[in-house]
Amino acid sequence: MRANFTLFFLAIFLVAAFVGWEWPDIAKIMPVYVAALPGLVLVLVQLYREATGWEARRGASAAIEMDEVTDVKLDKATERRRTLTYFAWFIGGALGIWLLGIVIALPLLVFLYALIEGKEKWSTSLIMTACTYLLIWGLFEYMLETRWPPGMLFG
Repeated sequence: MRANFTLFFLAIFLVAAFVGWEWPDIAKIMPVYVAALPGLVLVLVQLYREATGWEARRGASAAIEMDEVTDVKLDKATERRRTLTYFAWFIGGALGIWLLGIVIALPLLVFLYALIEGKEKWSTSLIMTACTYLLIWGLFEYMLETRWPPGMLFG
């Protein structure tokens, strides 16, 4: 069953690489270079591991427990507060993007979230904000020439 799942992903990544290979360079950056080719490498590594029994040779003692198992029970008030806080940030971010545009709202959201929820120092929050802005502007607007909508207040 495990090999079938791996072969399924092998087929998907092969088709993605094959279909996207003839596209113009700018169009194939994400689907081919970022997704399909690294995916093919990872699938081939997994196929090798399954074919050679690499995991079985290491034994059960070398396995790592990836899931964090806890028996922490939160009271309903804490659960409710955390849920409302999550949705408040989510809705606030969506409204900010709608009103201000993603170039302004996303760095502002990162700044406020790091400062308020993350309790980070001002300097750390400002660095995170600058990195977010540089990623949005530098990668998307400058390199990929993607123009984001300005937002309702500036449109």
